[in-house]
Amino acid sequence: MNKLFKYSFLLLMILANCKTRLFAQDPVFSQFYSSPLSINPALAGSGNADWRVVGNQRNQWIASGVDPLTTTSLSFDGKIFKQKGNDNNYWGGGVYFLQDKGMAGAYKSSSLNLVASSHVSLDEDDINGLSIGIGANYSTTYIDYSQLTFSQQLSSGGFNRLLPTNETSLSNVKPYFSTLAGITYTYSTETSNFDIGFSGYRFIKTNRSALNDPTQLDPPRYNFNADYLTYLSDKLVFNSNLLYVMESNLHTYILGVNFGNILDDNELPTVLNTGLWYKEGGTLIPYLGLSYKNIQGGLTYDINMPSSNNSLNSLQSFEFSLSIHSLKRSKHNIPCPWK
Repeated sequence: MNKLFKYSFLLLMILANCKTRLFAQDPVFSQFYSSPLSINPALAGSGNADWRVVGNQRNQWIASGVDPLTTTSLSFDGKIFKQKGNDNNYWGGGVYFLQDKGMAGAYKSSSLNLVASSHVSLDEDDINGLSIGIGANYSTTYIDYSQLTFSQQLSSGGFNRLLPTNETSLSNVKPYFSTLAGITYTYSTETSNFDIGFSGYRFIKTNRSALNDPTQLDPPRYNFNADYLTYLSDKLVFNSNLLYVMESNLHTYILGVNFGNILDDNELPTVLNTGLWYKEGGTLIPYLGLSYKNIQGGLTYDINMPSSNNSLNSLQSFEFSLSIHSLKRSKHNIPCPWK
């Protein structure tokens, strides 16, 4: 029964590319703030450090014994060039890799993003700043049909993989290129920081069909992001952020707050982070994180509320993030999980 359930679920994923009123959406991390290049390319090189490496892994599963759908991201970004005599003006850049893998590797979707950004101070003290970013994306989707089992292989003795699947019309999705761009406004002082931005991914509609159907196109995706952080006391930092995603007729948002408890007086302090986010549809996302010197990690677990209108109410999601940044910090050194 587990095999039947597992492969039936993958078949539903494939059907999302067919001529039905089913829709697919790009992955959205619960810890989206720990994946800046997936939010807005203008964030490349932003934050307190000269460079950073960030990794996220999200596991989603419906029931025990079923292989999870794993989403993994890895990014590297930083400040590539600073204006002589004014470090507040800089060129940034980065690379971002994202992969979805499910059904023990039978389904795999990968993308590679290259981005460039520029930050310009709007005043002498860089209290007001403006960043723009552009980038290019290369995406592939691979389906190993030899690992799939369909109803034609079902017999009284179970699944017989020696029989043909009779799914001759299925093929692998062709890879494609796309573009992305974004803009961010920043207001920053010694004790607080506010960012607001808008970005677009995959401006050019791209074909993504397992049936060679030219009418099946991936729509553009648009993100609206905002965050605010400030000191509440010498030992307590308040962080909040919002992500609103618009993709075709699917709109979703995540918003929440985090409190960072500073545990020592070092220049790069140890910070214990605890937070709570809410995702549209009735999902609560508690967060626990720890920052130590130039390393920070975080854990979240999605909790679907009983009254949620989520069609996959039994879906369970666990997510882990880890980032490493340069030891050199900017003058605006406010401890935060996503800076």
